[in-house]
Amino acid sequence: MPLAKLTRPKIHQVLPRERLFASLDEAQRPVVWVVGPPGAGKTALVASWLQAHKVGGIWYQVDSGDRDLATFFHYLGRAVPAARKKDAPLPPFTTEHAADAEGFARVYFRSLFERLKVPAAIVFDNYHELPAGAPLHALLEAIAREVPERVVIVATSRGEPPPECAGLRATDRIAMLDWDELRLTFDETRGIASMRQQLD
Repeated sequence: MPLAKLTRPKIHQVLPRERLFASLDEAQRPVVWVVGPPGAGKTALVASWLQAHKVGGIWYQVDSGDRDLATFFHYLGRAVPAARKKDAPLPPFTTEHAADAEGFARVYFRSLFERLKVPAAIVFDNYHELPAGAPLHALLEAIAREVPERVVIVATSRGEPPPECAGLRATDRIAMLDWDELRLTFDETRGIASMRQQLD
């Protein structure tokens, strides 16, 4: 049975927000950060964008348990599509890897990306659940360097990227979709309302 943590949310009566789809299409960065307050439609936007474009990949619900890198890599490995016969299992993160977590992440994600059918996305939903100082923050820049063509990492969060992502921002390898863009236009509001009840 698939874990909820690794299951893309089902889309029910979600208005396709074409102007935001266009922004996501045009991002052309290895990482896209979607930031907004609770209820802003971050998860629905990303899930509907992937569905509209028929993009596969991995949906990963971040929670506080992912502050432990062994837990993070374990569950991420479980989300990887069925391995080809020639593929060895993705390696577990052990205490011996702690001294070079960045090196482990680079090798791990190279292997992971090879197993994805492009176009593909890895979505880290609710990234804000990770506390400040979580080790994963420090790995994002190294992971972004390994993202191949036609693959993107998308994070949804209530907050800005952590300070550890300063290098990504400085080198223009992270695109932002913020609350100002997420706010509903009048036409989008009317479209959502008309999906729920008859309007004159």
